Amino acid sequence: MSLTPLAVVVALVLPLSGPFADRDDVPEPSAKRIEQSVDTYSIEGSVESVDPPQVNSEGSTLTIGSDVLFAFASAEIADDALAALSTQLAQIPQGAHVLVEGHTDARGGDSVNVPLSVARAQAVADVAAAARADLVLEVVGKASSEPLESETSEEAMARNRRVELSWTS
Repeated sequence: MSLTPLAVVVALVLPLSGPFADRDDVPEPSAKRIEQSVDTYSIEGSVESVDPPQVNSEGSTLTIGSDVLFAFASAEIADDALAALSTQLAQIPQGAHVLVEGHTDARGGDSVNVPLSVARAQAVADVAAAARADLVLEVVGKASSEPLESETSEEAMARNRRVELSWTS
């Protein structure tokens, strides 16, 4: 059994208990705030505008905002993002072991966000596998457990919704 199906099975079971149990420290947003968020949630733009991979002593990370790839609450990659995503994958070295991590904002709780983060990471990994058979891919869903910043605005929430592809240099 490969790691990818195992990661999916584990992530789908995890919301029931443990570190991914629904968080009490994040208030449930009002209906109006959710509606405003959906109205401002957009897949407009292009994956080509993604920043180049960030390089540090541990390796490289390519971060792609989920809003660029996916519609609200969806793990289906938008048609206009597929070709651009394949172009971004060309930046990964031949034969690299790539960790594909899905991240969400805190809205909805982990019972929603863990499976969504896994499904989004898997969708990106599926595109990567089709475009780059040389890559070794591992899929992980982090949900809202590793935010880039405090969710004090819609923009901050949007930055926390992302898929990261990391590899050692």
